[in-house]
Amino acid sequence: MVAPDDCPSQAEYITYFEPAIAVMQTEAALERIALELCLDSAAENVDYLEVRWAPRLHLRRGLSVDQVIRAVLSGLSASPIQAVAIVCAMRQHEPEENVELARISGGFSGRGVVGFDLAGDEVRYPAAPHRRAFEAARAAGLRLTCHAGEAGDPAHVEEALDLGVERIAHGVLGAGNPRIVERIRAEGVVLDMCPTANWKCKAVPALAEHPLPGLVRAGLRCTISTDSRTVAGTTLTREFQLMSEAGMTDDELRRCNETAYEAKFG
Repeated sequence: MVAPDDCPSQAEYITYFEPAIAVMQTEAALERIALELCLDSAAENVDYLEVRWAPRLHLRRGLSVDQVIRAVLSGLSASPIQAVAIVCAMRQHEPEENVELARISGGFSGRGVVGFDLAGDEVRYPAAPHRRAFEAARAAGLRLTCHAGEAGDPAHVEEALDLGVERIAHGVLGAGNPRIVERIRAEGVVLDMCPTANWKCKAVPALAEHPLPGLVRAGLRCTISTDSRTVAGTTLTREFQLMSEAGMTDDELRRCNETAYEAKFG
């Protein structure tokens, strides 16, 4: 379930989620794993957690989207820390399916679901066809974010910005384009960076060359996260340590943490 260091692409990296998804097909499993994620995070002194996951990937044994969301929220509610949910639509799913997902998720606005996201293979599946899902989520009171800029063309970042998001998960490939960087800065969009995952997806050639330090010094609002503790084979503590080794100062790392609190959806 842990993607290897020599994983060749984002598309390959994503396949390593499959074994975990396969065992998360019952309400009991979803509730337990949601709680265990919170307990593991609490052990790292995390006191606020946003859990992103894709409900439509957990329907193989007959659960409905509503049941999946309720099970995860039940696990999060038993957590010793504040934990909320961001529902992910998947790029490979039909736009109408994601509109329905947004509407169902919106029914849990104010009851544990705080945001709506889009994830999956950027190269094969563009974000633009899912605009109506984002509009439905916004109308339901959910905050918006999107995975983009980890594979393919830097223009994928702009495609996400065009959806009206407040945050972008990754955005790494856009960091080399001054025009995109300036748009991100001007719109106040936050980049949720995941160094190990970005490296394993080959969005950056080496962790030492990750653009996060430069972006923070250029005044962009950035956070540090794990992407997936399991598939990336990391922890939040390790991600901060890696960026310290890449040259970020304690003040810069602290600023990333402050940005995370300022930009949180819950």
